[in-house]
This record gives sequence, C-alpha cells and structure tokens, in this order.
Amino acid sequence: MSLAADIMTKSAFAAHVGVSAGRISQYIAERKIFGEALEGEGRNAKIRASVAVEQLRKTLDPSQRFGANGAATRSPPAPLASELSFDGPEKPKAPLKPTVIVDPFIDEVAAEKLKQQKITTARMEREEALELGRYMLTDDARREMVKAVAEAFKVMEQAIPEMAKAIAAQFSVSTHDATHVLLKGFRDHRAKKARDFADAAAELDEHVEDEQQ
Repeated sequence: MSLAADIMTKSAFAAHVGVSAGRISQYIAERKIFGEALEGEGRNAKIRASVAVEQLRKTLDPSQRFGANGAATRSPPAPLASELSFDGPEKPKAPLKPTVIVDPFIDEVAAEKLKQQKITTARMEREEALELGRYMLTDDARREMVKAVAEAFKVMEQAIPEMAKAIAAQFSVSTHDATHVLLKGFRDHRAKKARDFADAAAELDEHVEDEQQ
C-alpha cells in the first residue's frame, strides 16, 4: 500500500475496520490511536491506517481486537463445561472465523434508507395508477358526478311535456295544467334531492381505502 493510499479520513478508516466514525473519534480521545497514526490535528486530522491498526491491536481489549484484514472482530465465547469431552484427547477443530462487528449506527442508517425507499415506491405506484386512470382526483370526481346527475335530471324534465299530454288525454284536463303540475312537482323534488346529495357529499371521507392494493 502506498503512503498516500495508507492515509485515510476518519470515516474511511472507520469503514475500513468495520466500526462507526464516532467510535474512531472515541479511540483517538482515549489515545488508543495516537502519535504517528495521526496526521494533522482536531476534526480535520487524518489517520495512517497501517499504524493505527497496529496500535489498536495492542491497545484494545482482546474481545475488540482486529483481525488480519483490519476488520473489527469479537473473540468466540469459551466452551461450557458440559461441552467438553473427557473420553480422550480433544479432537482438533477447524479455526473459527472472526465475526465482524455491526455497529448499531449502521443498522439505523440502513433501516432509514429502507423506509425512504418504501415511501418513494408507494408514491410512484400511486402516480402510475393515476396516469392509467385507476384513480381520479377528488375534485374531478365531484365535477363528473354533478355533470352526470344534471344530465339525468335534464333528460327527465324533457319527458314531462309528453307525460302531460298523455295525462291530459286520459283525464280530460288541459295540457297546460297537466304540464304545470308535473313541472312544479318535479322541480320541488329535484331541489330536495340536490340538498340531499350535497349533504351526503359533505360527509364523505377525503380518502378511501383501496381494496385492490
């Protein structure tokens, strides 16, 4: 490794050995990383990786030592008495691989990234559904509903003159009087229903559950 490549920022060195940047600052404050391992002072200080790793191997507790590749490891737990065999000499076992420490801070960052990805995915799915016509904006839906109801009432009102003629012929009354009575009754009923529709619309939730999800 060249001298230039051996010098790292605190964050880069933290990633190199598998701990958080805050833990590296703690090592420096506790003088577990010191002297020749540091280049510069204060927050902008950089770390000479090879020297710092050797210092940490000497200054950390055995359970926090670094492996040959510079990654933080934990020592395996000692075997229980019940696990020891007394039938003969202990058989050689394959060497245990060091376990890389996962810093809690890294877990939190990963969880937050996953949460943001889920939010972004859900938003994109809603936008796609809106473009395909599966969803309709609330204001657009209300306008279309009003237009449909108004058109239905218009068709019914246009039929009143024909109904008035039939009534006049059957009951021997004037067509004018029959038309007047029918129109008045129809318009009173239409006004009442319009109020009912408005009240029902006001009680609707702004959002509804999508059962197709």
